[in-house]
Amino acid sequence: MNTGVVELAAPRVSLCGDAALLLDAEGSLSLPTQQRIWTLSEEVLQWPEVVDTQPGMNSLLVVLDPIKSDPEGVATRLLDAWLRTDSGRPAGRLLEVGVVYGGEWGMDLPEVARILGMTIESVAQLHASTEYTVFAPGVGPGYGYLFGLDPKLFTPRRQVPVMRPADSSIAIGGAQSNLRGPRMPKKPDMVATGWYSVGRATDVPVPFDFSRQPPNLLSLGDRIRFRIERIDA
Repeated sequence: MNTGVVELAAPRVSLCGDAALLLDAEGSLSLPTQQRIWTLSEEVLQWPEVVDTQPGMNSLLVVLDPIKSDPEGVATRLLDAWLRTDSGRPAGRLLEVGVVYGGEWGMDLPEVARILGMTIESVAQLHASTEYTVFAPGVGPGYGYLFGLDPKLFTPRRQVPVMRPADSSIAIGGAQSNLRGPRMPKKPDMVATGWYSVGRATDVPVPFDFSRQPPNLLSLGDRIRFRIERIDA
């Protein structure tokens, strides 16, 4: 099943607008490739012509200073740096999260089970049987996109988005899973998504808190294991 990531035979660097570059890695989505992207991101962020970097799934966005930078020159340098970047990186921290699968907050669990030809209990057990790695930041402060979903649970994303709970929800989309943080003040109760909500975390900590050092609970490369609290029909 399509994972949603384009597989290239060789890496490429594309111009994004007037002052940004996108590196797309070769090959399929994998932990060694993503580790290289994280390492490269940290290196490139030190370059004087770079304003910011944003690791993605099998990709790295590099934002340039439009006055100091030569995009074509940086593109060549970026590709050269990628080819010599190593994937060696120690495992990140581990967070265990209790989950109630199904019910009001996991209303798409029966649909996922139907699509995959499984029982809801089998989906929940398979989802909680593996260890996930935070591969890339999410669209807001939170836990990001998780890699490690069992291929038996790969579920095509919806063609038409639906409204689903934002508070501590756990979802499946394509070859990925994700975990949203608890709803914060002034944030919506529901969000539009093409993912399938399969449960809700029961004990998920606030993902970003300035009173902590460091403020972010998890970083790229950290790991999550889900623990079944119960399965609601």
